[in-house]
Amino acid sequence: MIILSCLFAMTSMAQEEMSIQSAIDACVAMRDAVAADDKDGIKQSADRLRECGAHQFGSLRCKDDSVSSLNGHLLFDEVFADSLAEGKDVYQQADDISRSGALRGQTADGSIFTKTCFVKAGGSTKYTFLSKGHQELAVVAEAGGLVTMNIHVTNSAGLDERHNDTKDWRKGRPQRKTSFDLPSNIRNTVELEVFNRSKKDITFVVISN
Repeated sequence: MIILSCLFAMTSMAQEEMSIQSAIDACVAMRDAVAADDKDGIKQSADRLRECGAHQFGSLRCKDDSVSSLNGHLLFDEVFADSLAEGKDVYQQADDISRSGALRGQTADGSIFTKTCFVKAGGSTKYTFLSKGHQELAVVAEAGGLVTMNIHVTNSAGLDERHNDTKDWRKGRPQRKTSFDLPSNIRNTVELEVFNRSKKDITFVVISN
């Protein structure tokens, strides 16, 4: 019984370590620090994101013709944040920094993925990725942004389920988070639609385990 209890405790600790909450908190802190022009806060949030071991969500694919350029907007990236903390204006270099992020040293055992995306004022954009088992998913908008998530999951065995936001659906919120369990013996396609409820174009970061 003691051995089983220890194994259970270790499993629980591992699950907690895989939570995306630390990355969410780091991105929210980055957004708020940038909005307040708090250079110390920006640097601290960059360090927090780096400590999460978050890396590029390369399998997240856009399904529509949304404007792809991130230039002029916040990039949820530690290198971008480091530059802002140093007083550099790198907003027009967001695309270049984002592309370089995919080439940076990625940890083989990392469990948190992030990708900064763009959505027009009052519009929506759709992304897809493959997933199995326990899925955590969040979006954090740049300052002034309000977002809502619709999530549709399907697979070849006939799975067809939705995990949409239900609170403040039309109004939107600065960030969103959800979690759900998927079959682990088959690949499932997750379609994420993000609605921009604000009156300006915004970037947002998608965070996944």
